[in-house]
Amino acid sequence: MEEDTIMIRIHTCVSVVAILGAALGGTVAGTGGIAVAASADDPTTFERNSAAPRQAATLGDQYFHVEWTAEAVQPGISRLTGYVYNDYGEAAQDVDLQITTVNAAGQPVRNVVERIGDIVPSRGRSYFDFRVPASSSYQLSVTSFEFLEPPSSK
Repeated sequence: MEEDTIMIRIHTCVSVVAILGAALGGTVAGTGGIAVAASADDPTTFERNSAAPRQAATLGDQYFHVEWTAEAVQPGISRLTGYVYNDYGEAAQDVDLQITTVNAAGQPVRNVVERIGDIVPSRGRSYFDFRVPASSSYQLSVTSFEFLEPPSSK
């Protein structure tokens, strides 16, 4: 990191909600801002779920979106894999992803914060692979990050 690099710490929330959890042995997929659920006829087909809670747009919605899937890997444990996409014109580092387990009634149960290990490049993406407590659904949020601005020319 260069000395002239200016870091801006921004706390934000980019939310994704998915219904039908990996705890039930299914696979859950999430995309930025859209709640999806496995079709009752075919659990490998996902559709929009208008009954799922939607969160208000945040500052982070302007900068990031998340695409992910969840699958049961052992009793009580799920694996979330996916990408955090940086839609902004500056690279971001120290990106924290908050994973909230949500019960069948739609109430948050537990929060786990995981750091995306790589810099998320400008207009690029970084992969994540986390083990989390099994749940009927999840909510993923980018809770903090630092934008790296190039040094200004003098």
